[in-house]
Amino acid sequence: MTINLKILSVCIILFFAGIFTFWKTAVKPLLYETFQLVTGVEKLGPNTFRMVPDNTPYNHWVERHRENMPVFEGILIQDVNSVELHPWPALGENISGLYLRFSDYQLSDGRILELPTSGKTTAQRHLFEMDIYCLSGRGYTMIQQEGKTPERIDWRKRTLFSIPLNVRYTHFNESDSAARILAVSSFPLMMNVFDNERIIFENNHQLTERYNAESDYFQRMERTSPNTTTTNYVADALAYETAQQLYRREGATAMRWHIAGNRALSTHVAEMIPKIYKKAHRHSSDAFILILSGEGYSVIWSEGRYAERQRIDWQEGTLFVPPIYWFHQHFNPGNKPARYLAINTPEFVENIGLRFFEQLKYDMPGIETEWEKELKKIRPAGSH
Repeated sequence: MTINLKILSVCIILFFAGIFTFWKTAVKPLLYETFQLVTGVEKLGPNTFRMVPDNTPYNHWVERHRENMPVFEGILIQDVNSVELHPWPALGENISGLYLRFSDYQLSDGRILELPTSGKTTAQRHLFEMDIYCLSGRGYTMIQQEGKTPERIDWRKRTLFSIPLNVRYTHFNESDSAARILAVSSFPLMMNVFDNERIIFENNHQLTERYNAESDYFQRMERTSPNTTTTNYVADALAYETAQQLYRREGATAMRWHIAGNRALSTHVAEMIPKIYKKAHRHSSDAFILILSGEGYSVIWSEGRYAERQRIDWQEGTLFVPPIYWFHQHFNPGNKPARYLAINTPEFVENIGLRFFEQLKYDMPGIETEWEKELKKIRPAGSH
């Protein structure tokens, strides 16, 4: 009888252990996936979910204006220099472009604008930050603080600067062909805060603590740490000197710029020497990533869905975004350094206590095998 009780006890333990294992490995994940599909949430961890933003002031703004502007939605533009643009009359005569609504971002957005020869945009000002990067051509931007002398900002391919907050500005093309620029802004953030276009576009308050028409405003430059420079103008983002960034990987360098006193947008370049890749990471901030040089690829995936990961092959001109909280990993199998420009929002989410950052110390299964195959591909001498 004693033996039978022992056997019965073992059977009961095994039975409940089996139920627990079945719940944990089959039923619970299925319920989570069903919950995710039914309620519109995204899985961030075994027991952690994010509500996908849907009914937001910014989303409603996009829908109201969709008919009057060319909207691009997605996570990737393979080449910003050749992507088809469309007329955008609200921004000026013969101006064409694309309004970039990437992923489900609610803090930042983008615009690609093309100015024809001798063309100019309409004058505007707004209560959101905006970084400008010249993709091609040559021109200048006139800015003017109310009651102050206008100031001219000259730009050419790879120039980077920021429009001082709420200062009136106009872009001019003075090259012999069309000029393209990329603009990234914090408009979605401000729209979600105020839900009022007049406050954002018709506010006459002067933020003189950020810009007061100082004569040396666009000449200032101060290195505040090995990887950080405070400046308001970068003549050539590709040629700018970077410093080691060892926490990402030996052979990785970067330079972060504090531009125009911005508090929402943060801007940096990162570079990888040939034949290396970075460790995967993810974060709670938006990130526009523009490839400035090199050829390689990135891999992105959401929590628990590595098997469904997406590969993004890139070259100079590729623009993409990892959806928020998605892991992303960059690879440079080429013969030359690869550099990208990132415009993101880490300092803002840190300031409001929502900064989340995770870097994997290990590689996911299959990464090393895929990498070895890439390195074995024949790349002609001089290839990027």
